[in-house]
Amino acid sequence: MLLPDLKTPLLWALGLGLVAALTTAGIERTRAAGARADLAAEKADRAKENTARALAALADLQRVIALMVNHAKTQQENIYAYEARLGALDERRRAVAAERDRVRKQYADYVARDRDQAGGDPAACQRVADRSAVLAAMAARSRELLEGGRLVVEGRDNEVQLLLGTLKNDRALLAPP
Repeated sequence: MLLPDLKTPLLWALGLGLVAALTTAGIERTRAAGARADLAAEKADRAKENTARALAALADLQRVIALMVNHAKTQQENIYAYEARLGALDERRRAVAAERDRVRKQYADYVARDRDQAGGDPAACQRVADRSAVLAAMAARSRELLEGGRLVVEGRDNEVQLLLGTLKNDRALLAPP
């Protein structure tokens, strides 16, 4: 009895298995290449998105820096104006003090002249002189208080102007673009 040749079907089976394995490997390689291409495309898309985000952040940072520089400049101008007004007020305070001293001296000279001229009726003249001295002191003190009050009000106005300028400047910085 003849035994069938088992080598040929086995070779065919091995050949078919090899062809199937190679086909499967080729398909897997193609899928892997496609996956690598998809991954590369996704990486490129992410890089573009990251670049766009970075450019947007840079533009926003530049806008904020420009706002901050403008804010600092305006704030410095407000402070310079405030200091200039303070200087003007100090000059006026000195002028008011000089004027006050001049008026006091003038009233004191007036009272002294009244006393010197009061030779006829010493008691009546003394009363007039005393009243004049009291009136002179009251007038000088009133003027001093009035001028001092004006300077205080102007000083407060100066501070309010500084604060309003600062507030306006800060609001401009914080305003939406």
